[in-house]
Amino acid sequence: MKYRTLGRTGLKVSIMGIGGGGPTQLGQKTGVGQAGVNRLVRRALDLGINFFDTAAAYGESETILGTALEGVPRDEYVLATKFHAHRGKDEFVSPGDVVDSVTRSLQRLQVDYVDILQWHGVRPHHYSDAIPALWPTVEKLKEQGLVRFIGVSETYAEDHKHEMFAQALADDLFDTAMVGYNLLSPTPEHEILPKCAELNVGVICMVAVRRALARPEVLKERIAYAKAKGLIAPDALDDEAPLGWLVTGEVTSLPAAGYKYVNAHPAMGVVLSGTANVDHLKENVNAILGPPLPAEHMARLRSIFGNVWEPLGN
Repeated sequence: MKYRTLGRTGLKVSIMGIGGGGPTQLGQKTGVGQAGVNRLVRRALDLGINFFDTAAAYGESETILGTALEGVPRDEYVLATKFHAHRGKDEFVSPGDVVDSVTRSLQRLQVDYVDILQWHGVRPHHYSDAIPALWPTVEKLKEQGLVRFIGVSETYAEDHKHEMFAQALADDLFDTAMVGYNLLSPTPEHEILPKCAELNVGVICMVAVRRALARPEVLKERIAYAKAKGLIAPDALDDEAPLGWLVTGEVTSLPAAGYKYVNAHPAMGVVLSGTANVDHLKENVNAILGPPLPAEHMARLRSIFGNVWEPLGN
């Protein structure tokens, strides 16, 4: 495994981490039970992975992860979770609700503190009200030693232009940023990732590989949609195997290409893998540790998708 320093946190994190959300939510949506997650987490640790991300809103993910990590020395892994600043789309939670959420998270995770507490999926139009209303509470939790660092995540499917991060990085309050970034949606490269590097904000990559790269039929559908809407040129990619040219040499699959692509950015901290399958995890680790994508393939991807501001990679 390779490790990086996660921005201003100073935390040494594996370049691949385990994500407790996404399509599987630590196996909750794919029928993997606690025993299967235990195997996954122990295998991850064996592979050198030390970063685990979850959230209060991911079903029973915190409880499942806490059980899987039981008995592992606390200083051997980095733990991140999240809280929602809103109920639904427009109702703010109270400071007491934040405290209750973090208290429950610690109980479920069976720990005394989390390394990173993240504001979960903050929408651009909520940011300016949510931060002053709840920031003092989050800072107090940090002062109490219940959280070490404070981060924020965006709403990948909604915030196409990363407008929340434009506000958050201007304020420069957060230690980490969870960014929706993949080879079909590389627009964070324009401003968000360079700004994170400038401010020494640790980058956590979500949605590096989702359905579009894992399922050929979904990819064909997304590319057809992009062509029909004029997001990419009609002749930019083949209709039947749009990204087949990426699978060559050391690149054994489109998911492998996806992990290689995002890991190559100089601002990258840790890339999350959302799988609950031990074999898939090993494949993902091999991909991210292996040789990078050829420079000409990186350039071609950017020329096709670099100005596509819709989340094709979900």
